[in-house]
Amino acid sequence: MPIRYLTVCLLLWSAATAIADDNITDETLENITVTASRTDTLINNVGSSITIITAEEIQQRGARTLASLIRDAAGLAVNQPGGMGTLTQVRMRGAEANQVLVLIDGIEANDLSQGGEFNFAHVMTAGIERVEIVRGPQSALWGSDALAGVINIITRPRSPIQRSQVDIEQGSFGTSQIAATVDRSEEALAVAFSAHRTVTDGTNISRVGDESDGYDNTTFNTSIRTDIGPRMSATAQLRYTDASIDFDAIDFVTTGLPVDAANVTDTKQIYSKISWQGKISDNIEQIIAVHRIHTRNVNRTGNPVDDKTEGDKRSIVLQTNIQFDAQRLTLVAENETDDFTQRGEATFFGDPNRDLSTSRNAFAAEFRHDGDQYNLSASLRHENNEDFDDANTWRLTGLWRATDSIGLFASWGRSIKNPTFTERFGFFDSFFGNPDLQPEKSLAYEVGLRYHAGASRVSLSYFDAVLENEINGFVFDPDSGSFTARNTAGDSNRDGAELEASWQLSSNHSLNFGYTWLNASEPFGDTSVTEIRRPQHTASVRLNSEFGRVNFNIGAQYNGSQFDKFFPPFPEPEQRVKLSAYTLVDATVRYQLNQHLVLQARLENLLDEEYEDVFGFRSSGFGAYGALQLSW
Repeated sequence: MPIRYLTVCLLLWSAATAIADDNITDETLENITVTASRTDTLINNVGSSITIITAEEIQQRGARTLASLIRDAAGLAVNQPGGMGTLTQVRMRGAEANQVLVLIDGIEANDLSQGGEFNFAHVMTAGIERVEIVRGPQSALWGSDALAGVINIITRPRSPIQRSQVDIEQGSFGTSQIAATVDRSEEALAVAFSAHRTVTDGTNISRVGDESDGYDNTTFNTSIRTDIGPRMSATAQLRYTDASIDFDAIDFVTTGLPVDAANVTDTKQIYSKISWQGKISDNIEQIIAVHRIHTRNVNRTGNPVDDKTEGDKRSIVLQTNIQFDAQRLTLVAENETDDFTQRGEATFFGDPNRDLSTSRNAFAAEFRHDGDQYNLSASLRHENNEDFDDANTWRLTGLWRATDSIGLFASWGRSIKNPTFTERFGFFDSFFGNPDLQPEKSLAYEVGLRYHAGASRVSLSYFDAVLENEINGFVFDPDSGSFTARNTAGDSNRDGAELEASWQLSSNHSLNFGYTWLNASEPFGDTSVTEIRRPQHTASVRLNSEFGRVNFNIGAQYNGSQFDKFFPPFPEPEQRVKLSAYTLVDATVRYQLNQHLVLQARLENLLDEEYEDVFGFRSSGFGAYGALQLSW
């Protein structure tokens, strides 16, 4: 890491600790994470980098999509080729999008039918109570998809609450949104329900033409928890999304760039979970959970046969938590079955129609010691895969409190990512999958400083990861004249530094800041090149101020220049192109008219930046939105 970047981070960290306000305290629940360990843990006991986005911050921001919300977080790069609804990828610390595990209330939500990654485009903020982002190797705790980290979307309130709320918003690009949430908690029963409907005419994604690419999304989310005894409870959860997005075609003959077309992708997602949790004794807790995730994506392009992919994941999880004073042992057993279906038109290039399945069994253990000055954890996981060799992953973390306010933390671990169905068996355009792919393996560590005084926090960390067997998903095969996926010879390297800080400047004003420096490279012949869609520098700053009944929130997000790939018309070879840096500025004003009614004005892309996250795909310009929020 260049000395100048480390020096800048240290100076910023020093300035942050100097202005921290010791007289302001956090709410207890905001100091607990459910993602950095398999059980509830205080954030200040965690030996990994973690970011928490609270319900209060979501409300202050007024952001309607999860993707726009998490752009503020350090270590994340968001790529969205167009406006609302377009496929949105999130990369963590230079890793691929399918190497980040996304949980929705603990349900593994990565889409088997979309290359094993999660499409953030379809998640609106309605009903979200909290977002936890844990960076670093997490496979020992959460399995294959968590090679680079975990993002957990939590919709259930963490404390008893009686609340109903309706939000109505209208704005630019013919956008309309309506959302409703209901939370009810009684002595033995808690119910959380949310529903939202989003419709937008969208904007023109291609560089030419004038066709707007519209989007609509309907989502329902419900959770019911009931006590079935003095020490036992049961929970049922269901989330359903039905979305449709217009998308453009690619001009493979003249430009190789997007052109207007009447193409549509229809998406359906169902996430469900039933769990039982009970105390066997004062020191032993047992959890049994059954998950099922079903996703379907249909591309309608006017061809005689629509292209369709479906994924179905079913899992059973048994978890036992044993408490010994300051020590805790967690044992986990999992069984998972994955089914993949692809349908399309058979041509002389090949037949895309196939039905595939795989399964695995996993056993994991986590030991934690939470002392007055030291916190240590050790995790080990063994996976028995039907289609691959058995795999072992592990993680070690530690935290030492140098003072009451300053802690030093470190983590070290081995993670894996199994090849996806798409990489192994997918077929589309001129791509043919490679069934002989091997799992990717990563060895990563991080070291960091954490400062906490009242409501002010600062975290500075340096990370380094080496990836073996990285899968290149678009390699030209001269023997067949098509593209395929292959494991890359040599190692891919990802290292960098992150700084996150939040300061309570006074009782009415707070300031958040984040910065990431990243170096992500992959082998290229006898040398190495920077991996695509990984900006070297990203940063964000956000100010929130209260003036009586008025809350004002303004933020800026800087995304540095990055590389992408461009595939010109045959026979020209692929090209590496550079995407320009850009800065997005947004502002939200909320006015509390009375106890039940809030008026809101939100401005996005205030500078009207013209930018591209993916080469050739234009993003939206300036947008203005007005909303009414009724709660009781």
